[in-house]
Amino acid sequence: MHSGSFAYLRIELGDFVAFIAAGNILLEYVIGGAAVARSWTSYFAILCNYDPNDFRITVHQLGNDYGHLDPIAVGLICIICVIAVHSTKGSSQFNYIASIVHIIVIVFIIIAGITKADTKNYEDFMPFGVRGMFKASAVLFFAYVGFDAVSTVAEETKNPARDIPIGLVGSMVITTLAYCLLAVTLCLMQPYYTINIDAPFSVAFSAVGIDWARYIVAAGALKGMTTVLLVSAVGAARYLTHIARTHMLPPWLAQVHDKTGTPINATIVMMAATACIAFFTNLDILASLLSISTLFIFMLVAVALLVRRYYVPGLTTSADRNKLALCLVLIIGSSIATATYWGLSDNGWIGYCITVPIWALATIGLKVFVPHARQAKLWGVPLVPWLPSASIAINIFLLGSVDKDSFIRFGIWTVILLIYYFLFGLHASYDTAKEFEENRALDANGLEEGQVASAQDERTGSAL
Repeated sequence: MHSGSFAYLRIELGDFVAFIAAGNILLEYVIGGAAVARSWTSYFAILCNYDPNDFRITVHQLGNDYGHLDPIAVGLICIICVIAVHSTKGSSQFNYIASIVHIIVIVFIIIAGITKADTKNYEDFMPFGVRGMFKASAVLFFAYVGFDAVSTVAEETKNPARDIPIGLVGSMVITTLAYCLLAVTLCLMQPYYTINIDAPFSVAFSAVGIDWARYIVAAGALKGMTTVLLVSAVGAARYLTHIARTHMLPPWLAQVHDKTGTPINATIVMMAATACIAFFTNLDILASLLSISTLFIFMLVAVALLVRRYYVPGLTTSADRNKLALCLVLIIGSSIATATYWGLSDNGWIGYCITVPIWALATIGLKVFVPHARQAKLWGVPLVPWLPSASIAINIFLLGSVDKDSFIRFGIWTVILLIYYFLFGLHASYDTAKEFEENRALDANGLEEGQVASAQDERTGSAL
């Protein structure tokens, strides 16, 4: 089974980096599903003419971040879990029909919204300045979590080498275009400071006098979020299954049910974790934490791409390997320095005059002094090393715009992953790899003995 970032990072950067990445990928799916489920409750409340918190249980002792308990989100996740466990084919058919409805609703929102556009809303084009723009960009990255789920269903496609890249690129282009058009439409309908954070489009249509449209929008949003949850459930279960097959996680998570053909154990575990997070946690916390994991994974994949293009064990010389390592250290180090300076300095610029040239020189050095060790056969990233190097710098830079509390939560999760890996995952994956090598050696010996016996039989037969 191909499993996106995890499989790629495991091949290029090894088990340790792959496991840390895998833990964050699973965290992305859990938090992303929880965020969507809580948003589903908000839109459902708007559809029923209630405030979103009217459908939640408030527990003041838990504080504002964790005190609005959401039983509706938990119930929705349970229903999605049953559908995902039952049939992958059924899930795909449901998503296909739902996607058509979703496109119709998006087109309706854009056309109907533009008829009530007021360009005066854009007079204050960047109210929170450049820093506000980058902070919003960092948080927005959680919207791109689902694209990696496309690669997790490679086992269930007829021609994955062709279909997966087309699906990834095509869906990313369409979704990015839809995001931009919807954002522009919303800001043309309402000033930014009056936008409702729980159900923005439904409230916006009411504000411009098209009250009946709020129900169409809310229904379309509910359908869209239901589809997102189902796709997330399918993708998350397959990620967990693939990781469990390496024995980095308990292998019973990799079991596939004989009748349904779905990884039931993995699906139930992931959806149970999603339900627990969705029940307690505020949407703002989920979005920020999710963005850190997403940016971190994107950065690691860009590093892995450079390693893949410039290093092949046994072919790359020690000198070229050392030059590659030095360039990567300088690219990553200068990017971290730039992000740190951005986060700590309000109006400074001198630091960028040092860190940005170091990044540029390291990338030039990689281009000029390190020969390519491997070329892409079918699909390949263009402008190597500039594009992946820029991806590393941009992803790390956006991390500098995320709030401190989210980094603390991310650090706690990373510590938990490290403890598990060194106590359990490392030994289990090592034992599995050793067993695999022993079995392969036995198979090779058996094959050789079979070839010898066959040759002896032929000689005996010819003598007779």
